[in-house]
Amino acid sequence: MEKRKFILKSDLIILLILGLIAIAAFVFFNRGEETGYAEIVYENEVIERLDLSKDGIYSPTGFDVTFEVKDGAVAFISSDCPDKICVNTGFISKRGQSAVCLPNRLTLRIAGGEGTADIYIG
Repeated sequence: MEKRKFILKSDLIILLILGLIAIAAFVFFNRGEETGYAEIVYENEVIERLDLSKDGIYSPTGFDVTFEVKDGAVAFISSDCPDKICVNTGFISKRGQSAVCLPNRLTLRIAGGEGTADIYIG
């Protein structure tokens, strides 16, 4: 009676190919994108745009909220809301990411850089 191998050479080749495809997909979808700017939105209206290439601290007029832009990323760094979920979100930097302060009805979202088109359905 012939003893059968647990893993065949062809199985290893298929696993290797699938692994390479997975790594290529990960690298492709997680490559750095030139983001350009972030938008501060109040009640579905953009009230301010922040250039992510310029580090600084920003506070929109009429709100007790502060944002920090640092190294191409932006974050809520202070807010007068009770739960501080927006502050605990941390820095965001990739197009499509957002952080929300519900009590203040403010949304901080990363918009596109050069040559990109953003579609927001709200």
